[in-house]
Amino acid sequence: MGLSCVIQKITPCRVNNHAAPDRTNARRSPRLATLTMFVVSAAVVLTMLLHLALVSHFAHQQARKEAQLRLQQLSWQMRDSLNRAIGNAAANVKLLSELPQIRSVHDVDAARNALESLQRSMPEYAWIGVTDTEGRLTASTGRLLEGAKVDARPWFQAGRQGLHASDYHPAVLLGKLLPKAPDPWRFVDVSAPLKDAEGRFVGVVGMHMSWQWARKRAAELLTPALREYGAEVLVVRDDGTVLLGPPSLIEQRIDTASLRLAAAGETGSMRETGPDGKTYLTGYSRTGVDGDPATLRWSVLVRHSEDAALADSRRLERRMIGLSILMAAILAGCAVLLARRLTRPMDALSNAIERAAHETDAGRPAPEIPVVAGFHEARVLSQAMRELVRSEEAHREALETMNLQLESTVALRTAELHALLLRDVLTGLPNRRALMETLPNAMERAARSGKPCALLFLDMDGFKAVNDNHGHEEGDELLRQFGSRIAEAVRRTDTVARLAGDEFVVVLENLAHVGDAEDKAQSLLAALRAPYTLKGTAVTAGASIGVALHMPGDRADLDAWLARADHAMYAAKRGGKNAVALAPAAVNIAAA
Repeated sequence: MGLSCVIQKITPCRVNNHAAPDRTNARRSPRLATLTMFVVSAAVVLTMLLHLALVSHFAHQQARKEAQLRLQQLSWQMRDSLNRAIGNAAANVKLLSELPQIRSVHDVDAARNALESLQRSMPEYAWIGVTDTEGRLTASTGRLLEGAKVDARPWFQAGRQGLHASDYHPAVLLGKLLPKAPDPWRFVDVSAPLKDAEGRFVGVVGMHMSWQWARKRAAELLTPALREYGAEVLVVRDDGTVLLGPPSLIEQRIDTASLRLAAAGETGSMRETGPDGKTYLTGYSRTGVDGDPATLRWSVLVRHSEDAALADSRRLERRMIGLSILMAAILAGCAVLLARRLTRPMDALSNAIERAAHETDAGRPAPEIPVVAGFHEARVLSQAMRELVRSEEAHREALETMNLQLESTVALRTAELHALLLRDVLTGLPNRRALMETLPNAMERAARSGKPCALLFLDMDGFKAVNDNHGHEEGDELLRQFGSRIAEAVRRTDTVARLAGDEFVVVLENLAHVGDAEDKAQSLLAALRAPYTLKGTAVTAGASIGVALHMPGDRADLDAWLARADHAMYAAKRGGKNAVALAPAAVNIAAA
């Protein structure tokens, strides 16, 4: 045994006494430095990827929540501005309707001055007028439409009933009279009835609010950054018509999930797909008060495309990816340097061991394994290898001694295996071969002692039904318990063997009386009738027993003795089973 075998104690392999070990596979195995570098680099990369995934997920989630909250707050602000503007207009119209100069239909100039004074203080009031009971305009700002009949206009009809705000509509009569504006003239009307001191209806005061104030408020609401990234304010009527929003949607009908929620009176924010197929984050709310004709019920949507809303988060993500890649590269470089530093002593030791093994295979003395410096473990391992090579001869002698011990153990185990050949595997009882070796000895002992012996041939009754109904595993368990009961019911000096299948044989020796064999068979029969508790069920079984005596003076005929017991057993079965039958004496069979 050479140094190569010593090395094989550390990395076990098959010993070939006729050829040098094949180290091709060892040379092809990856180096420790490579494995260390790969494992550390993989760990760094996986850690960075997991970190990026988590940061990206939570950063996007948080950015989306913040964007939705911001849009919801903007929606509330726009809602409050619209409610405030309509409420202020209603209050001003109510105030006008109570002024004496407005109620008086005689002093038109005073009424006109009051109207124009209010218009100067509130430029968004594009036109204010007063009518008589027939709907003819008696006074108006800038004298526009004075003398015209407006009794068919919705604001006049609603104003007759009380303070009322009329929904968004295009200019009909005033469109050509008012100055040209960048956007088409659109109005929201507020009107109220005029009554004299006695409470009689004398006319209607009406106000046209220019929709420009709503456009201006929406522009003020959005910061330049939000407008740059495409945030939009939409005011939508109950029929889905967009009153305020992107030019492409003005006075167009839309239907979105946020609009339906706002129309139902709910407020909040959500992520949805718009009519253009883009994904938006939308805050929504509802203006006005149900049942109050002086307010207007609009849905206010403030939306921002998801891509734009999360742009900052994604820029941060790209920066983090760049930094992570840089950090991973730095850590991987450190891993390479560390792996080389850690594996250099092991490489030196590996090369020394390979040289020593090569010299041993060539039949030359193996060089000393050097003590490798570097770190404690490498030094300890190299010293251990030196001692291992020096003690090779001692180990060889120990192996030779072990070989002798092994041969002795093999001989002992061979004897044990031979003994196992005489045992039944299932029940652990002596088998047919053991019985055939026992019976001649029993007949010889009977002849020497002058005492008879008996052969009890047992066949289990009901075994096939158990095997068929409950399976072979339960049948095997029944055989084990059956054999165990037989062994427990006889003396330690008697022999119990399993002949085959469900057939068992008991050899009773040194009987004091001839009738003892039959008595023992009867007691066995009673013991075997008791229920058997198997793994999955409980069953009962019996036995048919044939008893054949061998007297001291009988001829030693093994086959005849077995045949007599077998015939007696079948006689018991023919007599109804679960019975004992005694075979005729050997001389009677000979006489027949």
